This record gives sequence, C-alpha cells and structure tokens, in this order.
Amino acid sequence: MKRTIAILAVPGVQLLDVSGPLDVFAEANTLLHREVYDLKIVTLEADTVRASSGIEVMGHLRLDDCETFRPDTFLVAGMPNAARRTFSHDVTAGIKTLCERSRRYGSICTGAFLLAEAGVLTNRSVTTHWSSADDLAKAHPDLRVDKDALYVADGPVRTAAGVTSGMDLALRLVEEDLGGELAKDIAGNLVMFFRRPVNQGHYVRSAELSLSGREALQELQRWAITHLGSIHSLKDLADHIGLSTRHLNRLFQQQLNTRPGEWLEACRISQVKQMLESSDVPLKTIASAVGYSSADSLRRAFIRQMGMTPPMYRRLHLRSVY
Repeated sequence: MKRTIAILAVPGVQLLDVSGPLDVFAEANTLLHREVYDLKIVTLEADTVRASSGIEVMGHLRLDDCETFRPDTFLVAGMPNAARRTFSHDVTAGIKTLCERSRRYGSICTGAFLLAEAGVLTNRSVTTHWSSADDLAKAHPDLRVDKDALYVADGPVRTAAGVTSGMDLALRLVEEDLGGELAKDIAGNLVMFFRRPVNQGHYVRSAELSLSGREALQELQRWAITHLGSIHSLKDLADHIGLSTRHLNRLFQQQLNTRPGEWLEACRISQVKQMLESSDVPLKTIASAVGYSSADSLRRAFIRQMGMTPPMYRRLHLRSVY
C-alpha cells in the first residue's frame, strides 16, 4: 500500500529539513523498485517557497487546498528564528487539521514550534534543536521537551532534533513501516548511521564554560575552570569562596538553576573533549589534569554525559597535529 508523506515548508524553511527526509523515503522507493512512498511538499500561499539558503522549492499543493488531503504522515520542517515567528490562525488551524487526518505527524527541528502553536503537542514528549529547546519549553510549558534527544516518539507524534536528524527521523519511520533491514540498506546507501552513537549533547559547542550568576560566583567559576586538576570535592569549591557546601549548593541553585557538582562535571567534560580533540595523550593523564581520580572515573562520567567512550570520541574528532 502506498503511503503519502507530506512535509510542510514555510517561507524561510531550512532546505535540508525538507530534502533530507524526502531523500530517505525516495531511497526506499528505489531499493524496492516501486513507489511505496508518495512524496508531497505542502506550501502556505504560493506555489513555491524560498528557503533560508535562497533556493526556491516547488510545492505540490498549498495548505488551503488540503480540504480533502489525508496523508499517512505529515511533518513540519523547521526554519531559523522559529521562536520569534508568528503565523495566522488559518495556518495553525490548517496544520491541526492535517495532523488530525494523518496516521502520524511530527516535526523536523524547529517545526515543533508550529505544531505546538497548533495545539497538537499538548502533554506530549518532544524534541527540537538544542539551541531552541529552552525557548520551546518556556513558550509551551505543557510539553515535555527533551533537549538531548535526536528523535522522540510519543503516540502518533514523531519529532526530530534538527537539520540532519530529520534524516534519522525518516529512517525510523521507514523502519516502522517496512522493517529494519530495509532501513539499514538505506542508511548504508546514504552513508549515514542507522543508529547514531550520540545524542544532541554531543554537538553542543558553545557556552559550555560560560560564566553566570553574581560577581562572587563568577569569580569562583573562573578559578574552578583554571584549577580543575586540584579540585577533588565540593568542599574545595566551598572553601575557596568561604561558604559551607550547603550554602554553595543553595547559591548555585538560585543563580544557575543547577547543582555545583553538575556544573563542575560539565566543565571537566568540556575540557576532556578539547584534550581528546587536540592531542593523543593517555586517558589517565587527561583524568588527572581535570580532577578525576582515575581513568575509569573519567570514562564513566564521559559516557554519562556524551553517550560514548572517550576513545570513540577521540576517533571521531581528533584533529591532525602538525
């Protein structure tokens, strides 16, 4: 049975949010030598839509022409600055109608904002691009936003983290429909992971060591970042600032909305990543440099934060040293 996949592309859409998933579904058609998936691009008011890259995309039908359209799967592609964009009631109503008519529906990247505005994600677990996850959670507190996940399925809802993870989402949908072996063949042909070994936290590159809070706390953060190897407990942090560990914990909770131990581990892992990317020094040496008691302690913490072992991370990211 042919399944119709419809992707809504609004003005300014991220092109890969549209083309990436469609290529996954098209590869299924190629491998099976028949049209299992009928692929449609839905636009708003015009027959074409201009992507954020400047490329013009031709749509198959417009949202206001979908009175009788019933896709098997309806997805909303993302776009830059989605948190600050607004759409008319007619648009959100049209999105809601297509979601209700579809067997499953979802979003790629920040397309989750449009689904949330349409009221079809209430009390659902979802994900979106890590840089927009907090904005989505704040704007729609009725959602359970997983900012680390690449892909989340909840009932009929399927959401993907961002950009290339739209291809991960499409691969999971093919797996649901046609089985894992075909999905693995597609992944191989498109030179992509069948299951990525990492989640979104792996890709976060900025603000990991940012300083927050009041002046005294910022001074403590600066000192800690440059003295990780000599910090062996929270008491070392508390003693530096002249507080009890209980008071230090309360200060971090009030100013940073986190625990000092969590902040300290994030700093350590950030420096570990930098050392793994730029050198081939032994793990034991790295552990000592950032304050872990042993390479095993570092390994456990790294897996907990990054979802992979330090050697695996190094193989993926080690830069040539000249």
